[in-house]
Amino acid sequence: MEVPPQLAQALNGIGFTKYETLTYWTLLVYGPSTAREISSKSGVPYNRVYDTISSLKRRGFVTEVEGKPKVYVAYSPRIAFLRFKRELDEIMAQFEEALKDVKREEERPAIWRSRDFEEALEMFRESLSSAENEVIVVIPSEFFDPIKEDLIGTFERGVTVSIYTDETPDVSEFKGHGNLFLRRFYKLNHIVGMVDGREVITVQNVAFNPRNPPAFKSTYPEIIFSQYSLIIEIFKESKLEKEVLKNPSDLRFFAMFHAADLVKRHLKDSQINAVIWGKNVKTGKEEILQGMVVGYTLSLKEAINNIHVETERGVVKVGGMFAVVEDYASTDIRLGLVPLQ
Repeated sequence: MEVPPQLAQALNGIGFTKYETLTYWTLLVYGPSTAREISSKSGVPYNRVYDTISSLKRRGFVTEVEGKPKVYVAYSPRIAFLRFKRELDEIMAQFEEALKDVKREEERPAIWRSRDFEEALEMFRESLSSAENEVIVVIPSEFFDPIKEDLIGTFERGVTVSIYTDETPDVSEFKGHGNLFLRRFYKLNHIVGMVDGREVITVQNVAFNPRNPPAFKSTYPEIIFSQYSLIIEIFKESKLEKEVLKNPSDLRFFAMFHAADLVKRHLKDSQINAVIWGKNVKTGKEEILQGMVVGYTLSLKEAINNIHVETERGVVKVGGMFAVVEDYASTDIRLGLVPLQ
C-alpha cells in the first residue's frame, strides 16, 4: 500500500518509521485488521508487525481488541494527534520547568528568524511572559486582538504596557497591578515588540503581507539599538491618548524617554520617588540609586532624554540603556507618584 508522499514525509518529520507510517495508514484505510491482514495489505513484513503495533500503541495511535486472533484499530487522526499534541505540550512544560532550575551563564546574542505570522506572535508571547519592567508594542490596530489577552496578563503582573497604534482600542479590560500608556501613531506597517530592553521582536511589512511576513526575534545590542531608535522616532510623532495608572506607586520603565515623559507631565503636581538599577557610565559599576526626581531632559531633537535624581551623594542624571552624556545608564527604572496636597 502506498502512502501519499506528503503524509509519509510529514510523519517521518515527527519521528515515524516507514513501517509505522504504513501500518497506521493501512488501519485508517481498511479499518480494524489482524496482524496478518496488516502485513498483507501494507507490505510490512509479518515478523515486524507486532513491534510496529506496540510502538504505535505507546504513541496513542492504535489500540487492540482482545480475541483470537487480536484485531488492531487505528484512532482517527483528530484523536491521535490531539493526544500527540498533549504529550508534546507536557514535554515542553517539563523542559520549561527544568530550565528554571538551571543557572545559566550570560548568553551570547542571537537572532531567530521566521516567515510564519503565528510563530512570530508566539515568540512575542513568550517574551511577554518573562517581562518584568516594561513592554513596548508598536502595532497596526487590526492585529491588536491576537495579543490583547497576553498584554492584559502582562499588565496584571505589574508590568508597564506602552502601546503605539493607529486607532484607540478598548482597554477597559486592563485591570490589576500595572500601568498603561496608549499612544496614537498613523504610519504603521510593522509590528515591533520590545521587552525590558533586552530583546526585540519585529514582524516586517505585516500590513502588506499579513500571511507570511518576514519576522525575527533578536537579543543583539545593535539590533535592539536600531529598533529602540525607531521607537523614539515614532514617539516623537505620536500623541498620548490614554494613561491608565492602576499602580502609580510602582511605575516601571526600561525606556528612559517614557520615564522622562511621565516626569514631564507629573513633576509639578506630584512628588516622584525613584529606585533605579543603574550602571555608572565612567566606571561601569552597577549601583542602586534611590532618591527624589527633581528634573528631567527630554530633548528628542538632540536624542537626549534623562531624569535627574537627588540622592544622598547629590543630584545625578540617569539616561537610558545607551546613555553617553549622563552619569548613569539604566533599563530598570521604578518611579512612584505621590500627589502633592
